Amino acid sequence: MEIIVRELREDELKEASDLIFKTFYKYILPTYTMDGVEFFRDRTSPISLKMNTYDRSIVIYGAFVGTTLAGVLGSKGTNHICMFFTKNEYMGQGIGRKLFNHFLSRTNPNEPVTVNASDYGIPIYKKLGFEVSDERKEENGTVYTPMKFKK
Repeated sequence: MEIIVRELREDELKEASDLIFKTFYKYILPTYTMDGVEFFRDRTSPISLKMNTYDRSIVIYGAFVGTTLAGVLGSKGTNHICMFFTKNEYMGQGIGRKLFNHFLSRTNPNEPVTVNASDYGIPIYKKLGFEVSDERKEENGTVYTPMKFKK
């Protein structure tokens, strides 16, 4: 299976938003309050993604299998992962690893690579080489654990 990773175009952001929310809904939503769900949905809506990619406050990479968007990784700044989702039917097939390696090749080597991981994401990030860097936090109805990549 060939996986192509590249920065998403504006016309692909709606599909990315749908993928993000469907995956979020299935795996992460139970740990969030209703306010947290609304906060997350606002941050990952097509219009929000469009605004944030337009001003380059985030960059979103997509992993494609043929013409199918199978996963997305968003970075804030050069070294912080702000979203990382794989379509359910493509989990365990190397999509996340390919996205992460693409992102990692574009990071600033003099700065730490960080993520605020959901409870669901912690084991996935550990598998990629991250370690917990601070205690679990709750903010805006969301819960996350700060992690850093061990280089």
